[in-house]
Amino acid sequence: MRKRRVYIDVFYYNAALSGLKTYIEELVSAAKSHGNLEIEYIFSQDIKKIKNSQVFINSKFRIIRWLFQLRYLAWKQIILPFKLLIAKVDIVICPDYVAPIICHSKKIVVIHDNLFWKYPKNYSRIWRNYYTKLIQLGLDSKTTIVTTSNYSKKGLEPVFKKNKIYTVYQSSESFSVPKNYNNSKKYIFHIGTFEKRKDLLTLIKGFKILKDELKVDYKLVLAGSTYINGDNKVLLKIEKYIKENNLFSSILMPGYIDQEKALYFYNNSLMYVFPSIDEGFGIPLIEALKLKVPVICSDIPIFREIADDSVLYFKKQNEINLFEKMKELIQRDELSSKLVAKGIERVKKYNRYNFIKDIEKIY
Repeated sequence: MRKRRVYIDVFYYNAALSGLKTYIEELVSAAKSHGNLEIEYIFSQDIKKIKNSQVFINSKFRIIRWLFQLRYLAWKQIILPFKLLIAKVDIVICPDYVAPIICHSKKIVVIHDNLFWKYPKNYSRIWRNYYTKLIQLGLDSKTTIVTTSNYSKKGLEPVFKKNKIYTVYQSSESFSVPKNYNNSKKYIFHIGTFEKRKDLLTLIKGFKILKDELKVDYKLVLAGSTYINGDNKVLLKIEKYIKENNLFSSILMPGYIDQEKALYFYNNSLMYVFPSIDEGFGIPLIEALKLKVPVICSDIPIFREIADDSVLYFKKQNEINLFEKMKELIQRDELSSKLVAKGIERVKKYNRYNFIKDIEKIY
C-alpha cells in the first residue's frame, strides 16, 4: 500500500521574518525527526539551501517588496498546484497563511493569528487588502486551519466561520543551551519586528526610569527587522525618543540578527522583556525560557496561556509598572532563580514530537 503523501510548502522561507521563519524550521525538523513512518513527507525546497534574505519583505522600497509578491503568487497559484498534481500529494500543508486556489489535494493552512483583521490600521491598506484576499481565496469549505494557540483560535473563529480550526502548539528546539559560556548578564533583551503592537516604546520608557533611578550600566537590546512592509513609523518614533532623552549609548538596535547572534544576546541577558499589546504565540518567550533567561511579559491572555506562572507580568502599556518589575527582578536573586526553574519545566511541552504528532492527529 502506498504511503500517504504530505507535502510541506516552505517557499515563503525565502523571505520569512522572525516567528514565521522559526515556525517553518521547526515544522520541517519535526516532520523529519518524529514524523509517522506511514507518512511520506515531501518538502518543496531544502531550507538549508535557501538563502534567507530579508531584502524583499523588509525593504523600504515598495517595488522590491512587490517583486517578491509576484514570485510568491506565481509559485503558490501556478507552480505549486502543478507539483502537487504530479507528485500525487494527498495533503498539502501551507505554514504561511496562503494556499493555492486550485488544488486537488486536501489543504491544511496555518494562520498564526487574527492580527490582520483585528488591527487593520497597523498595515498598509493596499498590501493588507491584497494579502487577506489571497488568504480567503485559498480556503474552501474543506480546508482545515491550524493556529498556534487557543487565544488565536478564539480570534479566528469569527473570521473563518466555515472552516475547522485546530490549535497546535509549535515547538522551539532551534536553540540548545551551551555547556560553557560566560554569562555577563549585561543586557535587557527583546527580539522581534518593529511593529506598533510590539509596544517597544513602553519598554524603552521603562528602561529609562530604571537607568535613572538605579544608575545601572545595563544595555537595552532591541533586535529585529525595523522596516515592516516598508513602514518605518515605529522606528522613527523610537529614534526620536532616544535622541530627546540622550539614550544613544544605552540602547542597541542591531537590526535583523542571525541565530548565532541571537544566542549570544540571550545568554548574556539579565532578563528578556516582552511588552507586546497582542501576539499569536510569541516564540522568543519560549526561546528565553529554554535558555534559562528570566522573562517579564505584558499581562495579556496569550502570554498567560503559553507561560502560565513561569514569567513575571506587568500591566500592558504601563512603563512605571514595567520598571517596578524590572527593578524587582534585579534586586531579588531568588525570584530570578525561581522563574528560571519554572521556565525550564514549562518549556518541555513545546517540543518537536508533540508538535508534529498534534498535526498528524488532524489527518
